Amino acid sequence: MSSTRRPTVRLPHRHLRRALGFERNGLSRPLDRARSRALLLGALGLALATLVGTAAALVELGSGQRRATAAAVGLHQVDAVVRTPARRADAGATLSRTGYRAEAAWTSPAGQDRSGTIVLTRPAAPGATTRIWVGDTGALATAPPSATDVAVGAGVAGLFTLGGLSVLVAAGLGLRLRSLDRAATDDWQQDWARLEPIWTGRSSDLPGTPDPRLG
Repeated sequence: MSSTRRPTVRLPHRHLRRALGFERNGLSRPLDRARSRALLLGALGLALATLVGTAAALVELGSGQRRATAAAVGLHQVDAVVRTPARRADAGATLSRTGYRAEAAWTSPAGQDRSGTIVLTRPAAPGATTRIWVGDTGALATAPPSATDVAVGAGVAGLFTLGGLSVLVAAGLGLRLRSLDRAATDDWQQDWARLEPIWTGRSSDLPGTPDPRLG
């Protein structure tokens, strides 16, 4: 039994050949070639936007890693022992970045006993141990950016760059295609104004116009 499968239509390949002037089609108009070139340039623009977005992400990743390394200078992680039951932090409290606060005690890098109010991500009972960040003197310090924070920042930078450039490419492509559509409409109207009287036979009714049907 013979196969009735339809041939696969490869639009990107067709547009590429047409844009480069290699399409052997007598019906292909200059506007068709211009439209294919616009689509090809749009695809290249999106590819370039992807490369630039990736580069921006890598640059931000390296910059974020350097900032995290610099922020970690002079900081240490030590064990702190919770002394009081953890209580939910007030919304306006300075240390209320995350949910709970408790009094705790720890030993500084120099071996001195220190104590103070620490921030906890979850409730903790007295006697529980948690890791905190302190400076060289043992004073509480803000944790440096984590590897996850750095990676998220790099991803956001890359996506923001890719999104912005993609919008510009899409806007430029849209403007170009609309311009070509207007030109195609104008050409069609001009051709129709010229051919419609001939097809309908009205041209023979005009004074001084020979009837094309008479040869």
